[in-house]
Amino acid sequence: MRATIYSLTFKDKERFLTLFSNRMITIICGIISSIFLFLIVYFSLVWLNIVSFNLMSFIGHLLASIFIGILAVYLKLLEYRLEMISYKEANIHDIIPNFLYVFLLALFILYIVAYYVISFDVRKVKVENISSLVIIALIGSIIFAYMIASAWSWIYVNILNYFSDIDWVSKFDEDAFYRILPLKFYESKRYHVPLSLGVIEFKNYNEVSKKVGKRRLQKIMLELMENVNAELRFVDLISRIDEGRKLVVLMNVPVSSSVVPVERVVKIVEEINSKYNIGFDYKAKVVGFTPDMISEMDMLKSEGEEVKLQK
Repeated sequence: MRATIYSLTFKDKERFLTLFSNRMITIICGIISSIFLFLIVYFSLVWLNIVSFNLMSFIGHLLASIFIGILAVYLKLLEYRLEMISYKEANIHDIIPNFLYVFLLALFILYIVAYYVISFDVRKVKVENISSLVIIALIGSIIFAYMIASAWSWIYVNILNYFSDIDWVSKFDEDAFYRILPLKFYESKRYHVPLSLGVIEFKNYNEVSKKVGKRRLQKIMLELMENVNAELRFVDLISRIDEGRKLVVLMNVPVSSSVVPVERVVKIVEEINSKYNIGFDYKAKVVGFTPDMISEMDMLKSEGEEVKLQK
């Protein structure tokens, strides 16, 4: 169950960056993305001589783009919060702001083409023909809305990933871990299945992050997780929690059998330490499930048994 390496999608990146990044940063990134797309569309129409540049029109559309950027961010936030609560996929942001904006844009383009390109006299058009034009604009809006939504999301996520301090992969790991841990705990308590938790805590994680840089440390931690995943069993849940400060391994084995896998993890941490000279100060331990534990949080809070690399 390799949460870090497998099953990651672009939407996962967008979800965890949106949920856990600073709210003002997400709004600014949403506004920048909308303005960027608007400028491309608007000046393309001007360059193709479909519309002429008008300052008031430009400012009006610019303000509309800013509003759409803010609205899209809040809709994304609402969408992903609903997904976390309901465990079901939701699609809100694609439907509302982009659809309405592109629908108006499509109607505007149809009017420009009809009036200026083919000299169409709107006053002579029958009601059914107007209805047909509106339906065409509607269908076109649906198609272009998703195209613009995809472009907006790509720009938004890349800008947000640059400015945000959030390690979105560790957030993905943490989400997977806290979803599965209660199920595993209940299974052990109800059916007496052995359960052990290995914890490697990086005590100076913040200092190392400042020393080597956030982005470089994220790449190093991804390499660390890949190496750990290669060494441990596929059925073990390997995650990072607490903003990446802890590496945890959840195993359905007795605590006496969990020491060896955790020693392997410690050895990999030592190898990464030597390879990149990052100076991680860490502490490793194993905690076994006991019947007197009330909740899964007791396993995380337990002192457990310290694990040290055998020299």
